[in-house]
Amino acid sequence: MSHFGGVDPRLEGKLAVVTGGSRGIGRAIAAGLHAEGARVLLASRKLASAVAAAEELGEGAEGVACDVSTASDVERLFARAQAHGGADVLVCAAGIASTSPAAQTPAEELDAMLSVHLHGAVSAAQAAYPQMREKGEGSVLMVTSVWGLGGQPGSLAYGSAKAALAHAVKVMAIEWARYGIRVNGLAPGLVDTEMTAVMDDAVRAKLLSRVPMRRAATPEEMVGPALMLTSALGSYLTGQTLVVDGGERAR
Repeated sequence: MSHFGGVDPRLEGKLAVVTGGSRGIGRAIAAGLHAEGARVLLASRKLASAVAAAEELGEGAEGVACDVSTASDVERLFARAQAHGGADVLVCAAGIASTSPAAQTPAEELDAMLSVHLHGAVSAAQAAYPQMREKGEGSVLMVTSVWGLGGQPGSLAYGSAKAALAHAVKVMAIEWARYGIRVNGLAPGLVDTEMTAVMDDAVRAKLLSRVPMRRAATPEEMVGPALMLTSALGSYLTGQTLVVDGGERAR
């Protein structure tokens, strides 16, 4: 990638930690960071999946088992990051799906969404914070969702957790800016991933009817925005959630 206005977007020598990095958006972003020169710790709940994804990237990538809802797993992940010199970039892309109607959403489902999407992402950011503060710089990117920015039937648990995460982005950005740490969010619209592949055809068609571009995104289309937010290209961006949804939220 070339320089833009004298700004070098490359991440040569930087250490990027990507949760949910074995599939979907997380995997695509991990590949994008690696292509820009970053060393990547690619985390997934299943070690085999993380290792396979890291091997696909090649030298400078390592797969690590981590369930972000488990404190001891997050601690081990960032101990590994510290052994590699400490995290420079953190991308929180771990996620699980939920589509229950509001009146039938059980407490356990809401707890599960909050555990992964909010608690898991925040705990990872908290673990990365001292490593980035010691360096005097760092970038945290939370993968949120347009479903956390507006009401969507069936998204009470999922959307509420993503909305809370978007708020957490603002708070961490304000508190950590003085230490050179930027915190931003990336809010995709409908993206073709394993998680959305099980979506009912009628629901998918209805969602796409609201998208001016009339199609879902590919995971790779999230890479450019992610690179802007995590590299020197976004050096004065913090506390923002960038919507990448084919124009849906423009309505």
